[in-house]
Amino acid sequence: MRRQDTIVVGLATYRRPGLLAGLLPRLLEQIDAAAEDLGVGARLSIVVVDNDAEGSARAVADGVGDERIRYMIEPSPGISSARNRVLNEAAGADVLVFLDDDETPHENWLVHLLRTHRERDADAVCGPVHAVFEGGEDPWVAAGGYYLGQRREGMRTGELLGRAATNNLLLDLAEVRRLGLRFDARFGLTGGEDSLFTGQLTAAGGKIVFCAEAVVDDLVPADRNTRTFNLARRRAQAATHVRVVQELATSIPDRATNGARWLVIGVGQLCKGSVLALAGRLSGNLRNRAQGESRVASGIGVLEGLAGIMSTPYSRSKSARRG
Repeated sequence: MRRQDTIVVGLATYRRPGLLAGLLPRLLEQIDAAAEDLGVGARLSIVVVDNDAEGSARAVADGVGDERIRYMIEPSPGISSARNRVLNEAAGADVLVFLDDDETPHENWLVHLLRTHRERDADAVCGPVHAVFEGGEDPWVAAGGYYLGQRREGMRTGELLGRAATNNLLLDLAEVRRLGLRFDARFGLTGGEDSLFTGQLTAAGGKIVFCAEAVVDDLVPADRNTRTFNLARRRAQAATHVRVVQELATSIPDRATNGARWLVIGVGQLCKGSVLALAGRLSGNLRNRAQGESRVASGIGVLEGLAGIMSTPYSRSKSARRG
């Protein structure tokens, strides 16, 4: 039986006080429901790690006025530093649940994660993420189906995953401590630190289980609901994915084989995507155009990943993010 005596919900935040203010009361409702489901003896709390050295989230966290919320600043920039600080603050707990500060959990989200952890003997549990678009989804973004993958449509509770993101993830901390897992600082500004972390977990024999009922909504603001942003993101994520795969390779021959395989994939994406995008433009078919342009962006990202070229979306410098 998996231990669930002490449970921490962890958030890393950076200059989103408005979103955090809406999320924290909902999380308190979630831990109340989970405490009732678990019964006497369970201790649940929330950890907010502010990656802003100026402490812009302090007033929000303190203003809720609930002792179950702990707030601290992690001044070292980068998503890996913030997530590792959450791990540090959850030291000694049985379970840590990661959630992003721009997400809203559905009813009994935490109850479902914890039940799946117990019933499926899981080292980690991942739930679906549903995009919610500010002002409605952009037609190009909708045609490209960019956000459909994170919904994991068709997957059933109990199915196994090789890797997972931390935007809706439960971790059994006994297993994390046993394996000595941490979020790699080299991925702190590029992202992909969660994919590497969970990939290391499964490579060591850990089990990540999907929970279809543990749904969160992810707010997509207007400035991210655009063709330009999503092409750049697709390109960056493809580069990071290649880097993670290479990091998980256990030998030089495996890395060489991976490199050759990803070279073929990258060139293939460029060629197929270019044809599909051109056909879409000529025919006026927005779906073909969007999916073709997305493939081109992915192909470029794959080749950049092989060359060691990475964008840094978590950098505080706009010029660095573009680089």
